[in-house]
Amino acid sequence: MNIKKLTEPLLEDWAQKVLCLVLAIVIYVFHIVATLDRKSFTVPLKVEAQGLMMPNSDVPRYVKITVRSTAENMPVITSAGFSAALKLNDFTEAGSVSVPVSVSISPELMLLDPLEYSVTPDTINLTLDSREIAYIPVKPALSGEVEHGYMISQLEANPSTVKVIGPASVLNKVTHIDTKKVIVSGAAKTFSKETKVDNINAKLNVEAEGDIRVTVTVQPASDTRSFSGIVPALTGLSESLEVVGDVPAVTLRLAGTVPVLEGYSYTEKTVTADCSEIQEPGTYDIPVFVRVPANLSLVEKSPETISITVVAHVDESADEPEEVADDDAVPLPPVYTADGADVAR
Repeated sequence: MNIKKLTEPLLEDWAQKVLCLVLAIVIYVFHIVATLDRKSFTVPLKVEAQGLMMPNSDVPRYVKITVRSTAENMPVITSAGFSAALKLNDFTEAGSVSVPVSVSISPELMLLDPLEYSVTPDTINLTLDSREIAYIPVKPALSGEVEHGYMISQLEANPSTVKVIGPASVLNKVTHIDTKKVIVSGAAKTFSKETKVDNINAKLNVEAEGDIRVTVTVQPASDTRSFSGIVPALTGLSESLEVVGDVPAVTLRLAGTVPVLEGYSYTEKTVTADCSEIQEPGTYDIPVFVRVPANLSLVEKSPETISITVVAHVDESADEPEEVADDDAVPLPPVYTADGADVAR
């Protein structure tokens, strides 16, 4: 009887009582939710593509995480407790797909109650392509200019290739992977520097094992330079002959390194003409000879021969009258006066 008396009041109008209980719970939950604080932050979006396929379209670098919890929990909720990923390992065919963003939370955050979170965007539309691996040559990237008069004759990267993973349609078009800039400004000798690869294509994953050693070989640049107005020095001309008129000038073009050419000056013995075969007056064409240092080479001389006119040498001192000494003078006959006296002359 006592149990019946206890249960009868509970069972009376039970439908209304259940409805009231449900409403009370809803109101409580609504109150709790309405009083929760909100926080948003961005987290990196990681792409997990170790299978047959990988994205061949742009993937957002970050996603937005929105968290709701009590004010007491908010200080311990940070972006470090969340991670977001696109899991592509199970895809086996190329094409367009819609992939949900998978969010993971740290064990510490899982203990918080209440805790609500959402991700924006929650799905990513991608184009998938087959995943390929290739070993691509490394190309050193340079910045600046070497010292004036010098040039870069060789560039070497060690290692010379790097492992690159990417979509087949993209990887097949890649001819090289650049390094980060190597400064060569003012360099006048060979040097080496360690640097890293500079991958600017987000669709490619470059797996370089350590730094890249770039060796830049610098050496003097080669060039040519003309020297004009050089009057040849005449050699071997007989003392009985002399040249009349001006001796024609010669132009030379020399080849060598720029520093040597810029520091070179010719002398009076650089260009000569041998006149030893000339034995009598006349006009002659004689060959021109050029002497240059061992670190220079003669490219051209113009003209090859010069024309000169020679005449007999005149000794100007032979035309002057010789003075007769007094002791060699011929005595004059005496002159006499009418009285027979001798008059001195």
